[in-house]
Amino acid sequence: MLALMVVVGIAAGCSSTPPPGEYDDEEYSVNDPFEDINRVTFAINQTVDGVLLKPLAKIYVGVVPQWGRDRVNDALNNLGEPVNFANALLQWELERAATSMLRFAFNSTIGLAGFFDVAAGIGLSRTDEDFGQTLGVWGVGEGPYLVLPLFGPSNPRDAVGMGVDWVLDPFTKALRDHERYQRFIARGIDQRALHIDDLETLEETSIDFYAAMRELYRQHRSNEIRNGELPPPLPIPSITLEEFSDEEFDQASATGEESEE
Repeated sequence: MLALMVVVGIAAGCSSTPPPGEYDDEEYSVNDPFEDINRVTFAINQTVDGVLLKPLAKIYVGVVPQWGRDRVNDALNNLGEPVNFANALLQWELERAATSMLRFAFNSTIGLAGFFDVAAGIGLSRTDEDFGQTLGVWGVGEGPYLVLPLFGPSNPRDAVGMGVDWVLDPFTKALRDHERYQRFIARGIDQRALHIDDLETLEETSIDFYAAMRELYRQHRSNEIRNGELPPPLPIPSITLEEFSDEEFDQASATGEESEE
């Protein structure tokens, strides 16, 4: 769903400038060869969102107080911890894997089936991990930008990742069919409710909402794969005085003075 696109910026951080040739051209390219089809799908998703999902999210916000919405969000997040744990292991992020395991243990018991995020209170912060990120860590490129019906912004790597996460998720088999549908719908409404103002502001201030969503999605996914580290800056050539030796600087100055004369 469109609501599953979380509008976030790249986290603040530092990165050193790599040598020329280490820049990822794919990251700085638009890479949208299916734009015409994507825009049609994007428009359909927007219609579905405007007719169904956004109104449901507004009703949800109007009827359920913030405290209740927080409990629903915590419970849904807790159901996702096994997938976070599995992907953290596959990425060899052992600390994150341990954190996900402990979060699920504490929140499922002391936190009353996950309705209370007690783990966060003792310093065990939640991090989202999925198989799309895992493939990215393994060096698989994102491929062309795609807009999927109902699911929204994606790419071939993340689309495959969604399917693998569905298989990795133990609740896929533990829940009955109607319970899986309820979980999916609840997650969509929950995420849409969280980002009502963000998406409205983005749409109102964007010259091209489609392009804005495309770039935000790609930045967001790159940020998740890097675990919050900024990408390398664009390789912009520059000449500074430090690049000149004293002798070269004197020669350049003398040449300038001769030109003026």
